[in-house]
Amino acid sequence: MSTQARAVPNRTLECPPGSAYDEDAFHYFLDIERARAGRSNHAIRLLFTTFEQDPGKPLPISPASAASLFDGLRLSLRDTDVMGWYRQGRVAGAVLSARAGAAGPGMWGLIEQRVGDGLRQRLPLKVARTLRVRIMQLGPQRSQVA
Repeated sequence: MSTQARAVPNRTLECPPGSAYDEDAFHYFLDIERARAGRSNHAIRLLFTTFEQDPGKPLPISPASAASLFDGLRLSLRDTDVMGWYRQGRVAGAVLSARAGAAGPGMWGLIEQRVGDGLRQRLPLKVARTLRVRIMQLGPQRSQVA
């Protein structure tokens, strides 16, 4: 982890409502949240959504599907938890803050299920069948899937 946040032009951080941050902005927000979590010795979690017909092989996300994903994620997650979005043509996600006493791994699995169910309702059936939602924990010591 870097000791300081990346330098990102302000125009990159200015994201119109309803659109996604680019990869540089996502990493900028992630660096800030990692530093904050490190100071308080708390973990953070990343929520990733992909479309996969074969496990571990993400498919491209069409602009229409991306719009549905981002709208659904905004409705499914709390505004205070969402630090940024990431889209490299295959991944959409959010940075979630984990506070002291936050839920255990079982609860994060329920959140994955709830978010996934909500997103699938917004997508065409053929696309919804390939949706995968994962939450990854970044702790003070190492990364692990929650």
